[in-house]
Amino acid sequence: MLDNEVNQNEMLVPRAIDSLAMPFEHASSSSMMPEIPKGGLLVRVCYAGACYSEGILRKKQIRPTLPGIHDTSLYPGLEVSGVVQDVCASLPNSNFTTGDKVVLYPDEEMANSGYTEYIAVDDVQNCLQIPENIPLEVAAMLPGGALSAYSALLKAKPHVEKLKEVKSCVNVLVVGAGGLGLWAVKLAQFLVGNMSNDIRLFVADNSIDKLLTAQDHGCFDIIHWNEEDHEQYIIERTLDACRGGVDVVVDFVSSPRTMQRSMKILNREGLILVGGNTMSEVSINLNTLAAKQQSIVGIPKGSLAQLQELVTAVSEGFVTPPTYTVYPSGEATQVFDDLARCRITGRAILCFGNLTTDHHPVTNNN
Repeated sequence: MLDNEVNQNEMLVPRAIDSLAMPFEHASSSSMMPEIPKGGLLVRVCYAGACYSEGILRKKQIRPTLPGIHDTSLYPGLEVSGVVQDVCASLPNSNFTTGDKVVLYPDEEMANSGYTEYIAVDDVQNCLQIPENIPLEVAAMLPGGALSAYSALLKAKPHVEKLKEVKSCVNVLVVGAGGLGLWAVKLAQFLVGNMSNDIRLFVADNSIDKLLTAQDHGCFDIIHWNEEDHEQYIIERTLDACRGGVDVVVDFVSSPRTMQRSMKILNREGLILVGGNTMSEVSINLNTLAAKQQSIVGIPKGSLAQLQELVTAVSEGFVTPPTYTVYPSGEATQVFDDLARCRITGRAILCFGNLTTDHHPVTNNN
């Protein structure tokens, strides 16, 4: 939903992003500060996750902008963290004070509004306070990539537990080793405890660099889906690596190619969770699906309660974030272009304000 993990030969043409606006480009004047909603908050954004999906780009019909014309609303505002700028005096029983570190649960309005320096929060229940031991750049990832991956794994968990009753080992395949896939690896370790003997996690991707990063994050069962190889060879190699087949597929790419491939490696009573990153149509044989009692479901939007669980798990050290790089917001156009061209490994976070004295990106490797 959030990362552009679509294979390069299937993704939207990057030229549609080259001339897009930089988030916060014109958000430097206090005159642009919105009014505090009655009973609400005003949040100053400090970090924003650089993420998008093909679906969001097409829905917004993004086209190159003219030089000097910038529209920050073109960027989906799914991942933001910041500090409370002001609190409405009429907010009853408020536990918020100016300067509190917060993260915002992305409702539909926020997802469509884009990044701005200040966000007016009408419903304070969608604003979660962040413990001091969680850096704001890490907090920015939680309501987006982390929550999507967490929601996917929780959706798959009952099916995995059911299969464990009749199988000695359940094979789970994560398709896509970008930010969502890395979060899935980290969260799977949290949920099942370093991969128990009866659950085996695999990660597949067409990028060797991303797969090696997933391996560094604790997933040793990686499968290179080299798109230059013959399709049948990829399927046979996957079946061989998984010792027969896959029981659960979490497909963060959800392209026609990955879906058709997943169907061919899926075991009887298998489950495919799709993230819907692409707008492409996929042909599915319903007779085969019914005969093998297989299921295809969408990854649900994570809940506010699940976001709170994530905040607690990260704060208490049960979950560590995947590798990420923080870039100055002034480099946003280049960052989005690099994402479209699959040049970035891990997550990219945009920082509003002074990053370092020399303005070089800061990378955190976990």
